[in-house]
Amino acid sequence: MPSASVFPADRTVAHRRQLREAGISGQRVRTAVRTGRWQEPVRGVVVAHGGGLTQRERWQVALEFAGPDACLSHHSALRLGARVEELVPRRRTAGVTGAFAAPSEAGMVEVSRSHGQHMASHGFVVVHQSRRPVTPVLVSGLPTTTAARAVVDVSLSARRRADVEHVVSDALQRDLVIVEDLCAEARALGRRLGPWLRSALEDARRGMRSVGESDLRRVVVAAGLPEPEWNAPVDTPAGRFFVDALWRDRGVGAEADGRAWHLSAEDWAADLRRQNAVHGAGVLLLRFPVPRLRADRVSCGREIAALVD
Repeated sequence: MPSASVFPADRTVAHRRQLREAGISGQRVRTAVRTGRWQEPVRGVVVAHGGGLTQRERWQVALEFAGPDACLSHHSALRLGARVEELVPRRRTAGVTGAFAAPSEAGMVEVSRSHGQHMASHGFVVVHQSRRPVTPVLVSGLPTTTAARAVVDVSLSARRRADVEHVVSDALQRDLVIVEDLCAEARALGRRLGPWLRSALEDARRGMRSVGESDLRRVVVAAGLPEPEWNAPVDTPAGRFFVDALWRDRGVGAEADGRAWHLSAEDWAADLRRQNAVHGAGVLLLRFPVPRLRADRVSCGREIAALVD
């Protein structure tokens, strides 16, 4: 029975090809996998233990499976910094067909490689093949697409407009990307640039940084109101605060409030102090829960118009 010590000492994940190059026969690999010392979570890639895989090991397995020119992409690239969920397996996961089976401890891992010889997705690995150049950067020692490329790629496979708005706004809020880089990646799409992503980027260029602000702007446009300043600074004796939408010459602001029912007591107290400070600076601040902006657009617009017009 082989010992775990025969596995290359500098890694815990390796392709069968690499094990052969290290002098480990196929028979020894099969025996180690069969007895549970090692495991083969996806075809051709071996892990030097039989327990659950860590997040990093799952990424390494996916990269080894897809080949040396592959890199983490889409949701998996953004998992390194943004607030995104991994995919669950479907018949067509992120638009890619494959025999998918998510491991018990996590979801799918997405990788991209340049278009060429077709590689089928398998297990928990979703392989995207791109006609656009795939130029990886190293993040935590792993090759990934840039954050801007990952945001645009996720947007292409999104099934809902809200998903596109969420991934764009979250990446911007966390300073993973800048608007100019997102726009450059979007231009590279050519005719594949869809209306959801185009709209989200237009909002970002206006200074909007949340999905709620996009909902608020739809109310503003539907009501025929003048365009406000978005994410506008308001200087107060208590400091500088930012308001989602501000009609500065009217002294009226509006906010899309998506947090009101999820604040801690300390956050709620700070939120009230901020609101009082903005009011004290001469800005009448209207606040709208995001669900109401979506469900009751007309009456929200009327409330704003009564003070702005």
